[in-house]
Amino acid sequence: MTSLGTKPKNPWPDRFRTPSVEGLIEALPRQYVPAFLHARTRLGTIDGMSESLSWRGVWHWTLAYRGQGRAEPACAYLIPDPERPRLCIMITEERLADLPLRKVSKAVRESVIHAPPVNGVRWPVWAIHSKAQVDELLPLIEVRLPESSTVPAASS
Repeated sequence: MTSLGTKPKNPWPDRFRTPSVEGLIEALPRQYVPAFLHARTRLGTIDGMSESLSWRGVWHWTLAYRGQGRAEPACAYLIPDPERPRLCIMITEERLADLPLRKVSKAVRESVIHAPPVNGVRWPVWAIHSKAQVDELLPLIEVRLPESSTVPAASS
């Protein structure tokens, strides 16, 4: 039992208790919550995309986003780290040439190009801090989806 005025223990690193997504969001610093919720909403509006919460080792409790009929690895991972929430978009080496890199900033382009490949897969990870940044990163997911699916445009 917690006393009045104290925050409950952060559920993110506790492997043995499955937290609620809401509990993970509550543990984020307030300044990161809008960008995190925006990323979650935008990922959830992609046709055929499903969200699941699972333990991911060094990423602890993480939201994984998979396209319809896809298993591991997911297209994207939203990591509710209370120190710095992050977004990882998995990119295979064979799809690297298909990325819309001209549509993103140099910083995003460099992150993708310099992400170390592991077994033919690049795992660029970005600390997310704004809605605009999330909107810039999500088009990178399009190359991982079936041709009939696209990332919806951000609403103003």
